Amino acid sequence: MAASNPPGPWPDLRTLYAPASVAVVGASPRSSIAPLVRDNLLALGSAARCYFVNPSRPEAWGTPCHPSLADLPEVPELVVVAVNPLRAADIAEEAGALGVRALVIPGGGVVEGGPAAAAMQVAVGAAAVRYGMAVLGPNCMGIADFTTNSAVYIDELSPHLPRGGIAAIAQSGSVANAFLMSGARTGYSRVVSCGAEAALDLCDHLAWSLDDPQTHGIALFVEGFKRPERFLALADRAVELDKPIALVKVGRSAMAGAAAIAHSGNLAGEDRAMDAAFEAAGVIRCRDLDELLETVELIDGARRTQRRVGRGRTALVTVSTGEASLVADLAEAGGFPLPSIPDETRAEILEALPTMGFVANPLDPWGADDASAAYAAAFSALATSGAYDVLGLVHDFAYRSQASELETCLETLAPLLSAMERRPAILPILVSLTSGEPPPEVLATLDAWPAGGRPPVLRGATAALAALRGMAWWESARARRVDPGGPGPRRAVWPALAADRTPFAWDTSSAAGRARARSSARALPERESLERVAAAGVPTIPTTSAPSVEAAVDAWRALGGPIALKLDMPGLAHKSEVGGVVLLLDDEVAVRAAAAGLLQAGHGLDGQARGLLVQPMASRGLEMIVGGRRDPQVGPLVVVGLGGVLAEALDDVAVALAPLDVAAAAGLLDRLRGAPLLDGFRGGPVVDRLAVGEVVAAVSRLIAGDPSIVEVDLNPVIAGPSGAVAVDALVVIEATGS
Repeated sequence: MAASNPPGPWPDLRTLYAPASVAVVGASPRSSIAPLVRDNLLALGSAARCYFVNPSRPEAWGTPCHPSLADLPEVPELVVVAVNPLRAADIAEEAGALGVRALVIPGGGVVEGGPAAAAMQVAVGAAAVRYGMAVLGPNCMGIADFTTNSAVYIDELSPHLPRGGIAAIAQSGSVANAFLMSGARTGYSRVVSCGAEAALDLCDHLAWSLDDPQTHGIALFVEGFKRPERFLALADRAVELDKPIALVKVGRSAMAGAAAIAHSGNLAGEDRAMDAAFEAAGVIRCRDLDELLETVELIDGARRTQRRVGRGRTALVTVSTGEASLVADLAEAGGFPLPSIPDETRAEILEALPTMGFVANPLDPWGADDASAAYAAAFSALATSGAYDVLGLVHDFAYRSQASELETCLETLAPLLSAMERRPAILPILVSLTSGEPPPEVLATLDAWPAGGRPPVLRGATAALAALRGMAWWESARARRVDPGGPGPRRAVWPALAADRTPFAWDTSSAAGRARARSSARALPERESLERVAAAGVPTIPTTSAPSVEAAVDAWRALGGPIALKLDMPGLAHKSEVGGVVLLLDDEVAVRAAAAGLLQAGHGLDGQARGLLVQPMASRGLEMIVGGRRDPQVGPLVVVGLGGVLAEALDDVAVALAPLDVAAAAGLLDRLRGAPLLDGFRGGPVVDRLAVGEVVAAVSRLIAGDPSIVEVDLNPVIAGPSGAVAVDALVVIEATGS
């Protein structure tokens, strides 16, 4: 957006989601876009009037063509560009001047079209701002909105698509199609393919669905965020509104754009930063589309039945012991172990089914009695145990289920539905071990459940278990977020940002944020870094400056115990890597020799040594790293891990969005693979976790509260039973900062 063009009138997104009239510019027998748009409107029962525009033809695909937009019987609310997308800027200008309110620019590959495509997108965005047009794309498939029975979509839509409460938004057109072709289980309120986002971004479409009372869950496929902080604010608002967001974010292998100076900056790579941001904002991150589709079916099915996953305590009943063992293995490997069956419930099952030799979760009662009786006894005992929030049947849906398999499924499903009918605190589910589509007869049986609302049908055990784990986490996160005595949003700016509906191309604050670049950064010397973090509340090791060998000896005598000597040189970020640190010095000869050697080494380095730093050796403890980083996408992060100078080699860290309170900061320690080391593993020191949490929280406040700070690195922090102390610090600031 050119600086000379201030933001014009905002667009009305209703004209994208429910236009009263649509014109397709470039209707031609060589392109299927025009008939697809026309026929999709008819298939969904839209009342929108549809016109074709082509100056060279009297008709196309059986519909009359008009020479231009100006020659139409009315000014259409929405225009679809069905010509070469590189001409979209001219069409946007023409349409905007006529008073068209919305524009859809489909077409594959335009983002990769080089400078011409980039210039087109800038020009389209400028036209959108000038005329207040809602522009979708370019490089998109369009919108299918089932709440308004409207579709401006360039692929064929089935009139039999299920309607429901899931809004699916994808930056990939193929993934938008995958949502629309995902079967007869999950119902969508709308599917949006937002493409390259020249004027409206994912946040604009997400906000529209959050405001929609017919939408109760969101599925997202994301390649990148134009306004990441706004997205996090909207996600936090979605938690408040009880509308779960499940997301696939691609690009896990990429690191952050700028190289980090501090160890902790390297450890908080882009993917870990995104994970931390999603967790803080209450977003369920899925590994792939299978997991995403099962998660949104669980969201939709729970809302259909007006039940919840709760704490996620799940009991599953199968028709095979081997498959039961496989499901148990998958649950354990996926971090979602199935809770054991209580002793009294086990006794109840054995009393009803005395021939069962093994009672465990998952449970296989097949053959212990006739199927109806065996499964009724199993489901009844599990349902009345009070130990479970979710109770499910595991069955296989192959490509085409044979009649005998279908009969088995229905026969074992009936006792589950019967046991759950009057138990609204438990969510019934049906899980296919494989990822086949459930037979229509099974869906019809579930639809006819007297309790009302079809229970979730999940395909594939691994994806199903991941969906259950994700929803249980989300419900727990929501309980904390809406608790009046809870911590509230992670960042104080989120509620106001979530309430703001400024569209992307009109958002001058985001434009300024995008334009702002950190040309360079500089590391503060250790002495100044220690002072900066100490002022923020971090316990630091006492440090004395010694400009000479004699001053170092005097400092050792004053301390009266073993010391560490360090080279004091501005610009030297990692002294240990160049031999600039000597530890455990406790006699005059050793101190003199080490001091002289360090000062001599400093003269040979590319910098100006100021002298030495003298520190007492810290008490015995566990070496840890605590740091912070200002991520270019999600802002301030905090990092805690094990290893001290070996932190990057061990790569055992937990990352969280800053700021954090002390309790949440201490809770990060449980995520470390080496967490048992904090509890005195094999005679090691017991770590005061709360003290470490206080250090982490202080760093999180520092990095969140001071925008001049790029990175903070406390490495190592010595943690023991009596507290935690930073013995080395590195603070990196913007080159223009103070």
